[in-house]
Amino acid sequence: MAGESKSLDNSRDPEIATSKARKGWKPYHTAWVWLFLAWMFLYIDRSITGPVVAWMIDNNVAFMVDAPMPHALGGIIGSMFFAGYMLTQFPAGYLGDKFGRKTLVVISTAWAGVATFISALTRSLNAFVAARVLTGLGEGAYYSNDRALVSEVTPKEKKGLGMGIVFVGLSAGLTIATIATPYILDLAAEVWGNEIAWFVPFLLFSLPTVLVAMGVMRFVRPPGERKQRFLPALARLLIFTGIFMAIIMTTFTLTLWQGWGPIEQALAVVLVALILVAVIYRLLGQKSAAVLKDGNLVLMYVSAVPILYTLWFFGFWSLLVVSEASDIGLSGAAIYAGLFGVANAIGYPLGGKVCDHTAVRGSGRKWPYIALCAMVGGLVLFLAVYLWTGGNDVFVLGITMFSIGIPFAAMQTVHMTLTSDLAPKEMMGQAFGMWNLVAEIGAVLSPVVAGTLRDITGDWTLSVVVTGILLFISASIVLMVRERPAAEAILQPE
Repeated sequence: MAGESKSLDNSRDPEIATSKARKGWKPYHTAWVWLFLAWMFLYIDRSITGPVVAWMIDNNVAFMVDAPMPHALGGIIGSMFFAGYMLTQFPAGYLGDKFGRKTLVVISTAWAGVATFISALTRSLNAFVAARVLTGLGEGAYYSNDRALVSEVTPKEKKGLGMGIVFVGLSAGLTIATIATPYILDLAAEVWGNEIAWFVPFLLFSLPTVLVAMGVMRFVRPPGERKQRFLPALARLLIFTGIFMAIIMTTFTLTLWQGWGPIEQALAVVLVALILVAVIYRLLGQKSAAVLKDGNLVLMYVSAVPILYTLWFFGFWSLLVVSEASDIGLSGAAIYAGLFGVANAIGYPLGGKVCDHTAVRGSGRKWPYIALCAMVGGLVLFLAVYLWTGGNDVFVLGITMFSIGIPFAAMQTVHMTLTSDLAPKEMMGQAFGMWNLVAEIGAVLSPVVAGTLRDITGDWTLSVVVTGILLFISASIVLMVRERPAAEAILQPE
């Protein structure tokens, strides 16, 4: 009876009851799964552009036929996606804070699926670029609201882990796009011919993206969820994107007509982005001062530029880097280039665990980022030296890609979690919107700058060196951030 009484007493113990309640499947786990899937298909939709363009260059197909600098042209195609993507960031974060982060996540995911389908219907360079810009404008509404939504649904002590796990969807999408797309293209070419094969991947992946959007709408339930207002949010987003679409395509067409090269075109797009930043500061400088004028957050925004530059150097060109160095063709190189994405799947949650652990111990999240970023910079420069010395062993290239991918993904999670610690909760969407608006300058420049350097020098060495140097610059910038006390960042009231 004494044992039974003790058992009954234990069942009433609030600490034991709380411990049991913490175990098992929770609503935030469901949110993680669906946001993971959304990231995966969004990244497939954007990342297939690189392998498709590489395949078109290799097979002299469609509008890549007789291009005088095909890698530079391929780079500007990739950069135009990010031109759309970057301009939507802050407006979408602002709308997410107003209409609900889940609302914007659903709209963004569905939009990406439809725009990817439209990409498959294009038959000219201008039409394809416009479709990719349209895809970027839609996907641009996702990041700021996804990061804010993860922070909203996840317990603070697991915030870094949640951000990392959800972001594994990014690496899964990147890996699938890098490895599967060349095989899909080769198979489609055998059945329908080269001129049809290049748009098959866009058709194949568009519908699943729309289905995932429906899943997010149905199954993700943020705490205190308000009634979803999709139509007003979509109407506001369409106003912004319509203006941005006109600006980007006018810039692209005019610079093309003037005979500007890809670098000049990319710089023109960056200038448009900087003008948008100036407009945002002019109109919302006082209302949103907490995220626009906070010195620490500004440092985080700027230090994110090399992160996105690096991500989209490897995300867009890794297939050709491995293929040209080893001379084994695109399909043969796909698995080895894809190891970068596989490694990301390990690195994103690992970074979350690391920064949560150091924050709880009182060490903060800044120093883990600096250490990881410096490590990645060193590994990237090792890759540059290997290419410069004529290294062509596909296994060494694959292992190097994998070794870069793990700490690179981990440092991204740490950087985003540190940003969320510094940002006010009620303006989280705007903070991540500005983070990605500024960071995407790196994504816009990366494909075209790296591709142009490849065309000028004849190999990828200088492109890789530039990437490594930028990473050390990012670590130096974060060194200047004054981090909030760890206990305050983790235990602040909701």
